[in-house]
Amino acid sequence: PVDLSEFFSESSVCPAYPSIQPYFNHFIVNHTEGPKKWYLGTCSEEPIKVFMPTTVAVSKRGGINISQQVLSGDSDHEKNIYDGNKVIYDVQLWGKASEDIILFFMHITLLDSIYSALINTEDDYIIIEAGTHVGYIKSSDEYAMDYDVIDFGVEDLQFNAGLTDSESWWNHRVNPLDYFTDEIRASIITAYAPIYTQLVEQGTHPFTNLEDSRANINENGAIWGTWFKSDAPGGLNEGSSWAIIHLTKTKDLTSETYWKTLEEHPDLAGILLESKRSPLIGKPLYSGNPKGKNIFFIVSGDPSNGIAKVSNYYVDPYNNHEAGSAYWKYSVNAKSDTTLDDTLMIEVFSQESEAQTASFSDAAVAFGRNP
Repeated sequence: PVDLSEFFSESSVCPAYPSIQPYFNHFIVNHTEGPKKWYLGTCSEEPIKVFMPTTVAVSKRGGINISQQVLSGDSDHEKNIYDGNKVIYDVQLWGKASEDIILFFMHITLLDSIYSALINTEDDYIIIEAGTHVGYIKSSDEYAMDYDVIDFGVEDLQFNAGLTDSESWWNHRVNPLDYFTDEIRASIITAYAPIYTQLVEQGTHPFTNLEDSRANINENGAIWGTWFKSDAPGGLNEGSSWAIIHLTKTKDLTSETYWKTLEEHPDLAGILLESKRSPLIGKPLYSGNPKGKNIFFIVSGDPSNGIAKVSNYYVDPYNNHEAGSAYWKYSVNAKSDTTLDDTLMIEVFSQESEAQTASFSDAAVAFGRNP
């Protein structure tokens, strides 16, 4: 989808944001989702073009979705000029490569010529050929971001990750790397190698392996995996504060590029991500706002029932100090041999002694595997 020599160039690579945040997301806590897609980020001052990796059909029904934020803005989106081209910021682009394979870009700055071709065709769709320039990695100025980023993903309708019991994109999203030809796949891995070497040297990046295609790391009867807040229906789409939390145990992290954090915390059990969006739906997990990124220590019990120390200490260029900890009392109820009917209760305390002696109260928050 991008020219790798430009995308991985010194002027493009961000000091604090990975060029490719691979299939596992730990960086953007608006989307605490586990494995789902790639994020492509750049700090280049020059335009980074985006190309369609394969020939697709883009439908008039949902093929191009323009952000309501753009549509309701003061400026006419058709007057935006970038890199000498008329563009539309913050667009979703969906294309069918076959009956089962769908490619998508989110938050792409789309060429207006692509949009115009779709709305002006007499057919129900347009064909975009492989290699066609469709837009840019360029965030709208309204987001006021230090870097530019888009989502790139693949859905395979024949694939079922088994994460929910409903027919949902949550089950169909796959690692994009698996869907390139062998030659292109190899070129991506080769181009990524110097970036990976830098991440190894830094030692603070928990997910860096582009080839890791595990779609479901939920563990039956244990706290590990993705949980949806029970009183926040529609967690897949709402994304409000704590609507989704995701826990990954240390065994499932990329230890080669996370060695520094693991050395500093040899008793680390895993990492915890909390969706950090508003408004809150239902009961808060604790006072204040979600911390977003946390490290997770089991101080007593086991992964099914116990007390955990949760700290929003997270080693990155913007925050390298311990800013506070809390103690989570948790209990997982596995009703059967499937993860789908697991439930989780959590209550948060400021002191370990309180968490150890107290029973769950009305302040406890329930989570389930299904949204």
